[in-house]
Amino acid sequence: MPDAMLKTSLAGKIRHLRPFKTEALLPVFEAVVNSIQAIEEMGDVRQGVITVRIRRDMRQGNLAFNDEDSSLPNIIGFEIEDNGIGFNNDNYESFQTADSTYKIAKGGKGVGRFLWLKAFERVDITSIYLSPDGTLTGRNIEFTITDGIRELTSHPFNIDHANTIVRLTGFKEEYRKLPSAFKSSPKIAQRIFEHCLTRFISDRAPTIKIIDDWDGVLINLHDLYNKIKGHIVTEDFSVRDSSFTMYHIRLYETHEKAHQLVYCADGRDVKNRSIGSLLGTSVQFDDDGKKFFYSAYITSPFLDANVDEYRQEFNIPDKNNLYSSDEISMEQIEQEAVQRTRTHLAPVIESVEKQKAEKVSKFLQNQAPMLRSVVKYCPEAMKEIEVNTTEEKMTQTLYAYKGKAEYEIRKNSDKLLRTQAKSVEEIDVQYKELTEKLEDLQKDQLAGYVLFRKMIIDLLDKKLCLNSDRKYCNEDIVHDIVFPRKTDTDTIGYENHNLWLIDELLAFHSLAASDKRLCDITTSSSEERPDVVVFSEVGDDRMARAISLIEFKKPQRTNFDEDPTKQLFRYVREIRKNGVWLPNGRQVTVNDTTRFYCYAICDLTPQVKEFAENGNYAALQGELGYYTYNRNHNAHVELVAFDKIVLDAKQRHKAFFEKLGIGS
Repeated sequence: MPDAMLKTSLAGKIRHLRPFKTEALLPVFEAVVNSIQAIEEMGDVRQGVITVRIRRDMRQGNLAFNDEDSSLPNIIGFEIEDNGIGFNNDNYESFQTADSTYKIAKGGKGVGRFLWLKAFERVDITSIYLSPDGTLTGRNIEFTITDGIRELTSHPFNIDHANTIVRLTGFKEEYRKLPSAFKSSPKIAQRIFEHCLTRFISDRAPTIKIIDDWDGVLINLHDLYNKIKGHIVTEDFSVRDSSFTMYHIRLYETHEKAHQLVYCADGRDVKNRSIGSLLGTSVQFDDDGKKFFYSAYITSPFLDANVDEYRQEFNIPDKNNLYSSDEISMEQIEQEAVQRTRTHLAPVIESVEKQKAEKVSKFLQNQAPMLRSVVKYCPEAMKEIEVNTTEEKMTQTLYAYKGKAEYEIRKNSDKLLRTQAKSVEEIDVQYKELTEKLEDLQKDQLAGYVLFRKMIIDLLDKKLCLNSDRKYCNEDIVHDIVFPRKTDTDTIGYENHNLWLIDELLAFHSLAASDKRLCDITTSSSEERPDVVVFSEVGDDRMARAISLIEFKKPQRTNFDEDPTKQLFRYVREIRKNGVWLPNGRQVTVNDTTRFYCYAICDLTPQVKEFAENGNYAALQGELGYYTYNRNHNAHVELVAFDKIVLDAKQRHKAFFEKLGIGS
């Protein structure tokens, strides 16, 4: 047979085709739709049968099979068989004609067969059709880029009805490896089903079966349709003078993990638009325990008339401008569709919004009270939070919006200051709005700090208990919670120590050092290391008027070599005798008038109580510690139980915790 005239320009035609990387199975869709149209030409579409066979590289048959797509052998091609009218003379002539208008009444664009060779190496067609004289005739066609269309000698056949098989062979790697090519038969079947879904809804779909070479499992697309058809709701609307029909659909097994509008033309989907952000959520909705994604399939004669030749876009402007104000835009269609979608989904959206609100409220109350005002002043932040959003992601999102809110306050404050107002009344409303926002944000910061303190108190409380090994932690752990070792106030910030656990006044000091040798902070030669030394009152005359010494002992320690206060008094003598060096090299004077506050933090074991009794200490209120004053050292001394530190801290903060609703 002579070669067809397409041969000379075919390579260039295919090279210039627009890539379809987001829809790698588009050539398969084209073949399936061609089969549907061939069946329609036979008469009753419901009598038609299409079988799509997935051909795999069976040389990979030693791969272990499981549900993971990665374990499946590569797809090397597809075989699409139908009992439609076949490649009769008219259809074959159209097939040989570039940009044929033969199927224009059916929405055909005349380019579908070129898509086959964009993604596959070759196409082989075997067709048995009814000739004009009423006899069945066979036709074999080979279609490649190098040789174009070649009609081969027909072989004898032994069937008594029209039948066509299109074999797409040699799935090119650049398309085969794309996510949109999928790999498993259930995903491929679902995607073909969704592509042709409006045909099922309008009862214009033949029987379509998907069979996988690998396992032989058969999937009937009508079975997929039967699972969702009971939930499909049809709604009509108009944009200007054009009518549209939208189908509200719940997809329980879709592989498009998004809520979307699906714009269709000529019985197939063309363009998807994710609308999760417009609905306020992108997570699956719940239908009595069954999860689903929502899709609105939109059809219209207007869309049919304006789909481009590749069926991937519409020749419709995205938005109207001065030169297209009388035209329908995609934006107008979307606005109408989304409005109806929100109404249709109102109950499920309301349920999701309620879950989101409860989740965020609980998070703000228990984890991030410092961000409470963000939702009030930036409600749009809720659109970026889902019911399954992690706490880390919520924190990032809310902090980002907090920054925006603070920036807006500063910007508007500067603008207000530059306003040439003649009276206070002119700017009174703006002023009140700004101050209200500022006060709320400042309250949030305070709430955040209070929450931080609660976390520190809870951490200390936990560390005083037995660990998983049924042992008590070392004093170093408690030490680091209060003031990290080997540091001082010149090397860590105010927020990095927690001296307030011992005494609120200790948080306000001139200098503090933790686990530093006395010879490093005084002129003493002693290498002893006080746990924490705090210089609370150093005046301009560089005279230290109050110094605090804190010593930690291991929880539940029972074997003391000496009374802890003796250790503290040694430190007092060394510091009083030698004075203190500031980090800038200047000396701080310590004399007899300098008051010392000494804290030995430990559990009140029998041995510690004995030390207190021998030293004639007075019991503190609640009997969780002992107190004495040593005149010789001008030192106030406390033996304080760990429990008292925790209990006092909780009591001091109780009102704040209750106000924030974060417990005591």
